[in-house]
Amino acid sequence: MQSITESGITLTFPDNNYFRFETCQGYKNIQDNFKEMDVCWYDAVNNVLYIIELKQWDNVLLEEQDTNFAVEKIKEMKDGITKHRIQELFKKSLDSVSMFVSVLLNKPYSSKISACAPFSISHDTKIKVISIIDTAVSNSDYISNIHSKYKTHFKPYAKLFGISTYIVMTKAQATQEFSWVG
Repeated sequence: MQSITESGITLTFPDNNYFRFETCQGYKNIQDNFKEMDVCWYDAVNNVLYIIELKQWDNVLLEEQDTNFAVEKIKEMKDGITKHRIQELFKKSLDSVSMFVSVLLNKPYSSKISACAPFSISHDTKIKVISIIDTAVSNSDYISNIHSKYKTHFKPYAKLFGISTYIVMTKAQATQEFSWVG
């Protein structure tokens, strides 16, 4: 079993049913205004496709140590960063799911995406979209807030595509939930 490590998070899947869009030529050819999540793993035993994003985030700014920055300005900066992070997770999720939906619909270009996957999915395959964030324990409320706002953004798409699991969780939560996260 080969491990993938990114953003302080290591994924060690029990098999080789995974790939990364970033190494997929089909994705590379359309990536100009397209985003991708980091790893896709197919759990053949349970017929579940995991689409996974890995991030290492903190909620502390260097400007907080500088007394020249007003508290209001720090809050404005943090709010902007949070909004950007939520939008990025949303865009990555939507674009990555869209690539797999094109595969399921057997659209002409989808063969360039499915050629990268060492597995095949079907209409019965459950899709789980998971963002795992490596962050300080003190930031768990921050990640919970991002999770809530992300869910609000992605909910109509999840309903449309039949996705029941779409979450943002801390690395600590993920290691408790999934044996392949470390």
